[in-house]
Amino acid sequence: MGIDGRGFAERVGALGATTVRRAERGIHRLARPATFALAPLLLRQAKQLQSALVWLPEPQGRRWGTVGEARGGEPLRLLLVGDSTATGVGAGRLEDALAVRLAEQLAALADRSVEWRIEGQEGSTSAAVLERHLAVLDRQAHEPWDVILVLVGANDALQLVSRRAFTATVRTLLEGLRRHLRPGGLIGVAGAPQIDTFAWLPQPIRSLLGGHARSLDDALQRLAAAAPDVVHLPTPAILEPQWHASDGFHPSGAGYALWAGLIAPGLHEALGARSPSPLAGRRGIVPPYLLERLAAADLPAARVAAQTLGVDREVRVERAVGPRRRGLGAPAPARVPGEPSPDRIISDARGTTTLPGDEVRTEGAPPTGDAAADEAYDGLGASWRLLLEAFGRDSLDGRGMPLRATVHYGERYDNAFWDGERMVFGDGDGEVFAGFTGAIDVIGHELGHGVIAATADLVYRDQPGALNESIADVLGSLVKQHSLGQDADEADWLIGAGVFTDRVQGVALRSMAAPGTAFDDPVLGEDPQPGHMRDFVVTRDDLGGVHINSGIPNRAFHLVATTIGGPAWEAPGQIWFDALTGGLDREADFAAFARATEAAAEARFGADARETEAVRSAWRAVGVTGDAEPGAPVEDAVRVARTGGMLGRTRAATLELEIIPGDDRERLDTLVASGVLAELDGRVLPDAPLWRVTIETRCDVTVAEPLLPDEVLALFRRLLELDER
Repeated sequence: MGIDGRGFAERVGALGATTVRRAERGIHRLARPATFALAPLLLRQAKQLQSALVWLPEPQGRRWGTVGEARGGEPLRLLLVGDSTATGVGAGRLEDALAVRLAEQLAALADRSVEWRIEGQEGSTSAAVLERHLAVLDRQAHEPWDVILVLVGANDALQLVSRRAFTATVRTLLEGLRRHLRPGGLIGVAGAPQIDTFAWLPQPIRSLLGGHARSLDDALQRLAAAAPDVVHLPTPAILEPQWHASDGFHPSGAGYALWAGLIAPGLHEALGARSPSPLAGRRGIVPPYLLERLAAADLPAARVAAQTLGVDREVRVERAVGPRRRGLGAPAPARVPGEPSPDRIISDARGTTTLPGDEVRTEGAPPTGDAAADEAYDGLGASWRLLLEAFGRDSLDGRGMPLRATVHYGERYDNAFWDGERMVFGDGDGEVFAGFTGAIDVIGHELGHGVIAATADLVYRDQPGALNESIADVLGSLVKQHSLGQDADEADWLIGAGVFTDRVQGVALRSMAAPGTAFDDPVLGEDPQPGHMRDFVVTRDDLGGVHINSGIPNRAFHLVATTIGGPAWEAPGQIWFDALTGGLDREADFAAFARATEAAAEARFGADARETEAVRSAWRAVGVTGDAEPGAPVEDAVRVARTGGMLGRTRAATLELEIIPGDDRERLDTLVASGVLAELDGRVLPDAPLWRVTIETRCDVTVAEPLLPDEVLALFRRLLELDER
């Protein structure tokens, strides 16, 4: 299974020459004299097979989808990567391909919906998957996957790729795929096909290829046995005619259903054994795009930024393959009755990336003399006091959860993050980043992610992810204002003031009062945050711009706080906190959160209160309510948006169908109905202009401008210009 039937005869014909070469080099078991003599026979058999072979195309349609019913939890995410069995050759329809059949099986076993996607091509060897398809995944910014199924080996067996080369390639491929795996996720490696069961193949071709396929499958088993996050899934022999497609190589729809039914239970069981705390996600205060810019700069700090990005990748892998860790998903033990008090534990990683490190200060202990440890201790205390005094919440989970932090993480590590159970602080490179424990709002922000995870648990991508970042910014700013006793009009409304050295042309990481103005530096670039929905940045980077578009709800909160006046943690903060803890959907977008805050204000202050009107006015001022927002399709309308890359500004048009000229409307309908637009979706290039086209519920496509066919690009431009006339 997975063999490219179209090129099979030519490749079998080449086996004769391959046999001769390897016999002369003495590096393969084909070098035996008896096998050397098979070359003429292989050439004759190739000619006989060439006229009898049937080539089957890949099924048409979009290569992603969702199956199963949502049960309130996050969907399981499944990615298939590999050759023609990944793309469903032989099934006839994508609905009968392995990806969909496996997604259906996993949805039934897990009692949750499954989002599936295919990244593959007929005829791909392991080397082609590594070079072509892994590169595509690296360019895209899809949310990480729970299960990645790798389907390679058939074409490697056919081309007599050596076991050593195959092993090295697959090992590198697995390392690359781990970058796209969620903590606790799993990589399944499908076994090489049992070619020696293909009874219609003549001898000696059948034994030759079958024996080599078994050798490659043994290599796959050994790779899986050596990696805790990889499981080998034997490929079944296709023995019954109804399980074969008409080409004799690939499974039919029934064969794919059989295959999915055989491997789904093992995947489900292995995944369940590896699932981490639901709050194990890592949220760094420094956006990845800043580190990437710094890593590309001609500065000594560039090496540190690159190391920071590398450590981030290594930690994701370590968290994926390591033992299960306890986070907020497991309730903290109930407190002993009495007055609530913080429970702080500070550890020191001493320049390593091993957590938690050596314990250096606990609750009530005197200062250590280490500025980072003592600043972290004080920042945790300030965050705890805000939650209790402003919102009546005892720690992050409301049950007195201990507040843990580790300082001196990594060597000059350029970030600080919440890992699901503790705060972790790097020391900064000293050239661009000065350190992170001295910024109390950074501590409040990261602990804010813990509060969010324990309440609404907003999905960390696109608008829900930007809301996640924004609410963490709100909590971080309130921690600082509360500790300083400031009113809203006295606060600086900066996030991360002090984390930059004086060499950087900037005052902070973000400005809630004026998004997009926090920094403008030759190395770091210009602050990309928008403050209004008309400037919403459509991007696949940064998980859909979670650190970028958070500027819009940030500005809304600032407007509410300064309009109401007084301490921002009182009425404004209480409204935001009520919305967060009042049953907010974890997929909530900006508009949903605007409605939730308005409802919270009405419930607490009344529909006609000035606090409620301040909320309504703020969301109108940032463009979330009122006019249609980017990315929100309207009835009987087409929305076309173009952004000039991650830092670009969006040009957008929302068009009623009847105003689109008939020829262009017909072209658009054809593009959608034929699946051409669906095939383009997700094809992005770093910093290239992006086009997003949304047509009601029929189509939602994002693609890089250089990858658009000329006639499609011309159509999109005409649609955009219609709105500007």
